[in-house]
Amino acid sequence: MKTLQEEIMTTLYGVWRKRWWAVIAAWLVCLIGWAFVATIPNSYTSSARILVDTGSVLQSEMGISDTGRSLNVVRQTLTSRLNLEKVLRRAELDVGLDSDAEVDQAIQTLSDNISLNSQSGNLFTISYTASDPERSDTENANLARIVVDNLLQIFMEENVTSDRDDINEAIRFFEDQLAQRERELEAAEQRRAEFEERYLGQLSGSGNLSERLRAARDELAGVELELAQAQRSLGALQSQIGSTPSTMGGGGGKYAVNSPARARAEAMQQQISDLYAQGKLDDHPDVVLAKRQLERLEEQARQEEAEMQAEGTGAPAPSSNPVYVNLRSMVFDRQSTVAALAARRDRLRSNIAEIEGNLEQSPGISAEQAKLNRDYGVLKSQYENLLKSREEIRLQSDVQTQTQQVRFSVVDPPSQPREPTAPNRPLFLSVVFVAGAGIGLAIAFLTSQLNGGFITANQLEAEYETPVLGSISEIVGDDERSANRLRLAGMLVLSFGLVAIWGALLLYELI
Repeated sequence: MKTLQEEIMTTLYGVWRKRWWAVIAAWLVCLIGWAFVATIPNSYTSSARILVDTGSVLQSEMGISDTGRSLNVVRQTLTSRLNLEKVLRRAELDVGLDSDAEVDQAIQTLSDNISLNSQSGNLFTISYTASDPERSDTENANLARIVVDNLLQIFMEENVTSDRDDINEAIRFFEDQLAQRERELEAAEQRRAEFEERYLGQLSGSGNLSERLRAARDELAGVELELAQAQRSLGALQSQIGSTPSTMGGGGGKYAVNSPARARAEAMQQQISDLYAQGKLDDHPDVVLAKRQLERLEEQARQEEAEMQAEGTGAPAPSSNPVYVNLRSMVFDRQSTVAALAARRDRLRSNIAEIEGNLEQSPGISAEQAKLNRDYGVLKSQYENLLKSREEIRLQSDVQTQTQQVRFSVVDPPSQPREPTAPNRPLFLSVVFVAGAGIGLAIAFLTSQLNGGFITANQLEAEYETPVLGSISEIVGDDERSANRLRLAGMLVLSFGLVAIWGALLLYELI
């Protein structure tokens, strides 16, 4: 620990002996550095905030929103070469530029000094920094504001007209495509009509032959399933009615009236059931005629029975069984259903046989019809999509026309800079001062190490490995002591003078 303290003290003493080197180096570094900082031109920045309103209420309701494009729209508009050339001319920055290379360099410098930042949502900040060393501070400040103002004007002009031009061009494109698709669609319709007229017998119905055959087979399978279920239900009812008595025990003085017309009516009812079983429907002439005869027989039977009851003829008869009557009615219904399903099944089988015959006779007709239908469907789909896109573009045009005046608005106009935004001279002055002091101390330390002398007896003993008996202190006279005091005072004056100059420069920059 004692050795470390001794080394530190020795080092500090060596630096103290070379203090003039430190002071001179610090002064040189600070003077050069401060002079360089003073030559850095001031930069003045003007900024403006704009609101790109792409999400108005009406546009949102119509589903037309381009918020994601806002930043790209602003950036592309501001940094295009054509617009930068306009700014260059309006701000009179092209004065004195004789060659294309000079103009290109001026445009590049202008582009590099333009900044665009997105703050929140559709709010953007446009700024420009002017730091031309050939211009005064006032001129640079005015130039920054003029450039930003021209950028805003050009931005508004471009976006008022560019969207309208793009929409008109898109509408013209869609109209050309629609006209072409319409001609192709009419030609496809003509080909289909000619084909259907040529093969009218084989193409009756909708769809091609294969599709119709597949649909008929599917329908036949469903009808056969329903018919099987109806037949099973009919069989169960017939089995049940066979074991159910038709009458119940008689009594109560009632008489059976056996009218001949009643017997004929029952026979006619059975005949109608047989007609249903043969697959004939209600509108069949035989069924219609049988029903009319049944109505007449029923009326005649009622009249005969009424006369016989009035005369008191007949014998006591048992009453009808209501269960049997119900079952018989259900049997009649099931028979009608089975007959209708059987007739439908036969028609479907006939249709399937006819379609299969057409397929065997003309195997290429179905393929050609499918191709014509497919081409027609594709053209129709393309035409409808183009028509929908054109109407959406027109609607977007109408919406933007109604809301154009609020789409782009200036929130904050270009500011007039009063103070330079760069450089940060107080910081640079302080950095130069610290660097000068550090370099001065480093030079003093290096010169003390390169001097080759010995400050303490221990250093001498360690260097030559020889015991040192003692050391003699330097005897300083009055004249030497006065000279040392003067040198110390001069060094302090120079040191504090450097600090005072640094403080004065900071005070000047901060006030």
